[in-house]
Amino acid sequence: MPVLVLNSSLQPLSVIPERRLIVLLSKQKVTFVDENVRALIEESINARRLDLERPVIVQLLANVRVPRMALQPTRSNILLRDDDTCQYCGKRTRELTLDHILPRSRGGQSTWENLVACCRACNGKKGSRLLKDANMHLLRQPRPLTTEYAGVFLLRYPKLRAAYEEFITGFHGGQARIMSA
Repeated sequence: MPVLVLNSSLQPLSVIPERRLIVLLSKQKVTFVDENVRALIEESINARRLDLERPVIVQLLANVRVPRMALQPTRSNILLRDDDTCQYCGKRTRELTLDHILPRSRGGQSTWENLVACCRACNGKKGSRLLKDANMHLLRQPRPLTTEYAGVFLLRYPKLRAAYEEFITGFHGGQARIMSA
């Protein structure tokens, strides 16, 4: 069961294991954003077993200052950005390699703009040539992965991301109704 921890300002901070949730609850550091989930968690704790399939979102009671960090173009971050899809042929697979658009042998660097996810066949076809020399093109222009969108870690948890987006939509809709009344 993934547990999303929000700052008191509703900014996503991290995804924690259920054991850490128990510790935060016992220290009264968090509150649930959904009362139905609170009841299910309390029942599970009383039964001494947490078996929830549903994503859990909790909010810290005190605000935590989060320093800005620049994400590095690591293999996992490139695959995350490119959604496990070859950027040349569109094949979706977990067995992707990284390709330098401007090959390292021609001075290409390992930057966000020069690295893409690539299947083995396309990587072999391109080799150390330029895209135009290999008669290939990119599906999307590569860009840096930013931390602005609700925390990059949410991209790794689709169910949790959907629950967070639903919560934020409902929260902002509720705020708009309160303000218009």
